[in-house]
Amino acid sequence: MSKDKDERKRPQLRLVVNNVEKRSGRPVAGEDDFITLDELILRRHEFRGHFYAGVGRLQEKAYRSLERYLERKGWAYGLDPMHGRLMVIPAGLVCPEAIVPDSSQQDEVLVFAGEDLTGVGLCLSLEMIIPFWSDDDAVMEDALLSAPILPYGMLFLEENRQDGYLDLIYRVALPLYPPAPTVRVLDKLFAVARTELAETLRTLADFSD
Repeated sequence: MSKDKDERKRPQLRLVVNNVEKRSGRPVAGEDDFITLDELILRRHEFRGHFYAGVGRLQEKAYRSLERYLERKGWAYGLDPMHGRLMVIPAGLVCPEAIVPDSSQQDEVLVFAGEDLTGVGLCLSLEMIIPFWSDDDAVMEDALLSAPILPYGMLFLEENRQDGYLDLIYRVALPLYPPAPTVRVLDKLFAVARTELAETLRTLADFSD
């Protein structure tokens, strides 16, 4: 009986909106060096030189191909050179189901190219913090267990460095052979992300109810 009572008291998983300070897709070293998504988009050309400075030849080739792809699609995006060379895209462009009506939510999708685990090639990764949150770790763990099993990507929990609470994160990664991603490879990456994120959001919306 007491267990049922404790469960009823437990904070529930809830959708997070209008809360950029509490939830950010990008790690921050301090308040002053965080740059908002809107500013990254507006200042993209200003940050480009810093973004590509010192980057390896194959990694640069991958990022240049990705930039051309996003520009052809007409998608807004930003370049963040301060947190590991991240391309930052509004989540609603990648997955329209991530848009919450009547909110100013600014969820981000991060895309980055880095060495794969073998050290002999590149891996293109896409990541997003799922916009459901609870200050109870047990609820977040239950949400992870209740989320769908995804054929391509994965979901995992990670502590948010800003507030110490857990974030539920989606990530999908594709090896790049050859190193420059083709249009077909990028189409596949974003199609997979849209499908898997939409399914995850639907499942967690039911869970939060």
